[in-house]
Amino acid sequence: HGKVTEMRGLSVIGMGLCVTAAVAAGVTATPPLPSAEGVTEGGLVFKLEPWGTDAVRVRIAAPNTELSEPITGALNSTTPPPARDASVQAEAVDGTTVTNGAIEASINPGTGLVTITRARDHKVLLAMQSLTWGPTPNSSRPNAVSAAVEFTGLGPTERIYGLGEHKNNRVEQGGGEGYTKVFADSLFYGKSQGGDVSIPWYMSSEGYGFVWNLPSLGSVSLTQDRIQWVSNATQGVDFWVTTVPPPAPEPNPTPIEDTLFGRLLHNYVDVTGHASPMPSWSTGFIQCKDRYRNQTQLLDVARGYVTRGLPISMIVIDWFHWTEMGDMGLNPACWPDPQAMVDELQGMGIELMITFWPFMGMPYPNGTIVSRHWTEFNSKHYLANSTATGQPEGIWAYRTPTPNALIDSTNPEAMKAVTDHWFDGYGKFGVKAVWMDESEPDHSRYISGGQWQLNAGSDTEVLPAWVKYWAGGFADKFRELHGDDFLILSRNAWAGTWSSGAALWSGDIGSRFSDLQTAVQAGQGASMSGVALWTTDTGGYAGGNPADPTFQELIVRWFQFSAFCPLFRLHGHRAGGPPEDQCGPTNGDNEVWNLAQNQSHYDAIAAVMHLREDLRDYVLRLNALSVATGVPMMRPMVLQYPSDPVCVNSSAEAQFTLGDDWLVAPVTASGATTWPAYLPEVGPTHTWVYWWNQTAVKGGQWVNVDTSSIADFPLFYRRPIATATNSDGRRAEV
Repeated sequence: HGKVTEMRGLSVIGMGLCVTAAVAAGVTATPPLPSAEGVTEGGLVFKLEPWGTDAVRVRIAAPNTELSEPITGALNSTTPPPARDASVQAEAVDGTTVTNGAIEASINPGTGLVTITRARDHKVLLAMQSLTWGPTPNSSRPNAVSAAVEFTGLGPTERIYGLGEHKNNRVEQGGGEGYTKVFADSLFYGKSQGGDVSIPWYMSSEGYGFVWNLPSLGSVSLTQDRIQWVSNATQGVDFWVTTVPPPAPEPNPTPIEDTLFGRLLHNYVDVTGHASPMPSWSTGFIQCKDRYRNQTQLLDVARGYVTRGLPISMIVIDWFHWTEMGDMGLNPACWPDPQAMVDELQGMGIELMITFWPFMGMPYPNGTIVSRHWTEFNSKHYLANSTATGQPEGIWAYRTPTPNALIDSTNPEAMKAVTDHWFDGYGKFGVKAVWMDESEPDHSRYISGGQWQLNAGSDTEVLPAWVKYWAGGFADKFRELHGDDFLILSRNAWAGTWSSGAALWSGDIGSRFSDLQTAVQAGQGASMSGVALWTTDTGGYAGGNPADPTFQELIVRWFQFSAFCPLFRLHGHRAGGPPEDQCGPTNGDNEVWNLAQNQSHYDAIAAVMHLREDLRDYVLRLNALSVATGVPMMRPMVLQYPSDPVCVNSSAEAQFTLGDDWLVAPVTASGATTWPAYLPEVGPTHTWVYWWNQTAVKGGQWVNVDTSSIADFPLFYRRPIATATNSDGRRAEV
């Protein structure tokens, strides 16, 4: 162990010189947190560091390489953040072990394998079984390799939550079949339809949370045989683990932030970034369709909501509102007076969101320019280059005269140019919301690695985090202009994108009842992954025909779900509509009065719209808690009721709560005349109230709700017993 001892000695000497110099200069220095660092007998440089509350960061450099930071990381700082409790002391022992509050990490200097334990009861949380290095042809950094870290597999009853937004109809991702994902699959629309999002974080019912702190393409597999994380191009492995002290029995209900998963989420957002608060104008109903094609049409729809007394807080302009791809502004032939449009909308209490795509139209083969910004972005190297040619590549084309190149979000100067042009094209009119569609970024050819070169590195090294740079650049511009009074809606996410104010939605999901069921569980999975704001395309994006009776039923049932999501948004590509004109297609109608084919459907939709309007202050309070602690607004039953066996065993994954007080079990089958919901025990001072007839219902049981009326679905409110039987007006009692 001589090399380990020698390295530890150098580390201590360096620390002492730093503190002494600071004292000599009359400056109060904060001593570095103790860490275990050295070199394994196999020659691998390692460092185990306290990192936040009850957490450690583990780094092991690749062979023949010194420790280095990743190109960008899930962790939002390159220096160790302190624990929330300043009295907690970290300690390094023997150069191979570090403790930080409730967690301990140790490395075997002979094998280089790391074990993570809970310090107080010595429970093993993670035990590394192997660390394998291999070649990579797709790196821009010296001595880069591929790396695979393998830990002991999941226990037979271990439950896993997080990992992003997925369409596998599960909230719990462990279980018998486990979870496996290739990150490139999530980024490829041909496989994901923009609705599969990989976030490198999970929580285990065994009492820990884990972050893979590398932005590279690779994969993850969690099964009973093994837990494996793979990076296809890196200079070392880098991960973060957190735990909480040994749990005491959790009464039901426990304050959400004090539960196991609540505390793990808090530790997680402390190091990846707390969410930016949602503006009050984003808490209500958001009207959108594919697509409003001109200013007159959009304003007519906005006026239609106001004159009908239907709540609306935002309306959206979708794709191809520009003249050419990459022009970054509204086509003046179709949107002749943006300032007057924004002013009228805001006068009605409605904010405007406009979609923004990350592409630049390429010139014709004869050199004729398509986008007015092409020369700037090409000459200044603001675009992703093909590794084969060293030039921008046409990666995507749809309804454009030429292919489109990708803007390089990892280039800070490119992002400054993008957001400056965004302001000139949109922001100067008072627009404070951007819809970051296509933000995987979309590409027509599968990217396995080695096809694109970006400013920060190769696609293999950094592509999963492209969206973090993209969202971060827009957040910087918005904060310069408006502080936190802005909203970003993105089709992709990565660790920490919520700190840039980026919400996530379910992608281009279909318009079937099975897709509604998928959305119910996908949203809960995203919530357990750190995503503070999530929404869905109410009615589904693709395939909805307003003339189809099944779709007419589906749209009502989808409204009854989405009204209780963190963001409440209607969107879709509907069948029908008038022919194209000079401003393009507009497709079928997607407004409430056009979708509701009879009065009962209209009344059912209006009922949940008005209820959501009354809940806007409640939504803001939930969001404030989420911003402070990482606890999501949309909560799986196991998060809200962690000691209830029905919630724990995943039997109630088809329902969720919005905060502490509202429980919803969306109806996800056509023609259902009854629908089940599970009501946990809520203690002696509260009871459940079925919202639609104000009947008090005892907790600790399954109930079947009569859903033969399209207006009825399982919606329960947790209310103090003293007021549980009051019935003097539903909306007044919210």
